[in-house]
Amino acid sequence: MASSSMKLRLKQSSLHSFLFPTSEIATTTKTHEAFLTLPNSNNNTTSYNDEIQIHCKIGTTDDNIRLDEDCSNNSIDGDDNVIQMNDYERERQDNIQRNLQFLNSLGILPSLNPNKCNKRKKTSKPNKKPPEASVDSPLPLRRSTRKRSLPNQGENDTSKEEGEDTKEEGCLVFEDSSVFNYGCHAGGTLPSPHPVSGSISGFQKVGKLFSDPLLTKIYALNFSHLGGERKASLLAAGGHGGYVSVYGIPTDFQGEGEEKEEEGEEGGNSLEGPLMSWKCGMSWVSGVEFVDENPMLLVSSCDDGGIVVWDVRKRICGGCSPQMVGESRDVHSSGVFSMDHMKDSYGTASKDSSVALCRLSSSGGGMVIERRISGHHCGPVRGISFRDVNVLADCGADGRICILDKRMSEQPCSLFIDSDHSTGVNMAKWCPSNESILLSASKDPYLLLYDIRAPSQPLHKLEGHVSANIRTCYRIYKPVFIDNGKAVATPGQGSRNISLYNVDTGKAISRGVIGYDANIMKYIEGDTGPQQLFVAGRQIDQLFPILS
Repeated sequence: MASSSMKLRLKQSSLHSFLFPTSEIATTTKTHEAFLTLPNSNNNTTSYNDEIQIHCKIGTTDDNIRLDEDCSNNSIDGDDNVIQMNDYERERQDNIQRNLQFLNSLGILPSLNPNKCNKRKKTSKPNKKPPEASVDSPLPLRRSTRKRSLPNQGENDTSKEEGEDTKEEGCLVFEDSSVFNYGCHAGGTLPSPHPVSGSISGFQKVGKLFSDPLLTKIYALNFSHLGGERKASLLAAGGHGGYVSVYGIPTDFQGEGEEKEEEGEEGGNSLEGPLMSWKCGMSWVSGVEFVDENPMLLVSSCDDGGIVVWDVRKRICGGCSPQMVGESRDVHSSGVFSMDHMKDSYGTASKDSSVALCRLSSSGGGMVIERRISGHHCGPVRGISFRDVNVLADCGADGRICILDKRMSEQPCSLFIDSDHSTGVNMAKWCPSNESILLSASKDPYLLLYDIRAPSQPLHKLEGHVSANIRTCYRIYKPVFIDNGKAVATPGQGSRNISLYNVDTGKAISRGVIGYDANIMKYIEGDTGPQQLFVAGRQIDQLFPILS
């Protein structure tokens, strides 16, 4: 009887041949051998005397496997089972070839080209986790080519010479933004201005309510009319967390107090989200200003010291940030507290106790500093306001208001006003109809009107807009002139009201409840459209005047 075990020697296993393409198996120079013992049907521990040695030789182009057998037949003596080795291996190889050809036709495996057998196989390394980029960062990333693997030998090599350090500039792709689409396709035409048959006695909520969940506190507002046949308008807001939002302002409302019943709106008041919202800085936004010559350009100032010019027509593909066309970080050495502009002149007030006068670079590279004024305040400069292109006013934490004339070369401060405010002055604003009247606000519960021709005492002291039990406001609030400078509208901490005051008399005209404490307002005169007032705190309300 033949021995109870038989020793088989194999060069490649079936699993190994299946997992690796035959072109890679052909490059193997070492012989892989395996010895296995086949038990007999009687489970004896003795070995078969006959030895079957299988040699897998792969080297031909059709990757056929030839089998050399040391036994005279394919049956095993002493066992009724017959092992058909030739048929099994041949069928297995046929299946492998069919699978490889099918996968290769799908592009999953490389082409079975024997001319590429001498390529060195790449060794993969675990990728290091790249550093996280800042949120909505508009700047392209720069990646060095030093850490890239060299191309395979035999392939077209278009890389630089070895040892040459080259850098590839990442290219950001931009697409038309929602702001641009709104400006192109906004429906309706701009309504005619309201006929002014009397003075404004109050405001009512018949417009829209604007809100951005990312912008929870609003510190700056600006408005812009877009040109063209469709008179669309934009409203920009900036504030807490460095966020800026841009809204489309509807112009198809039906007038004062009219309800849009056919649209299902109650009193025309509905919630509108932003066309675009993004993070423009690392700290709170102190100013947003549309460029007069191009209302699709927006300038933002931030408490981190940055002044950035944005093109809101474009946004990064797959992102929220518009295209940055210019950035200036050297205007101030500290944060920017306020910004204003007149035509092509921009003024910024900073915590570094200076005021900077700038203009937009003609090359689109940011701001060009024309003049920096310092030494006239003891502490941060908190507010700035242009009267015209040459004269402006600023105010500071020292309680002083300064009138600046940039035509004066040596000492531009033409007038100092030591205000009657009990705290630092946060805002100074010129009256649009009287170039001698100046409005100021601080953290005390009063507004002061000054006539710069007699600045020793305030012209009027406006009070009653702040809750009676509050002596110091913890919020910075910014009132506005309305009705072509005839009145002042202001919010007041703890009152949840909007109060109107007559500029000539200093007396209160009316107070209206808006339901929350606002901190900033923007009034739009009716020169190119309807008069309207935007009131902002955590949201923005669009109000329209009531005429008496």
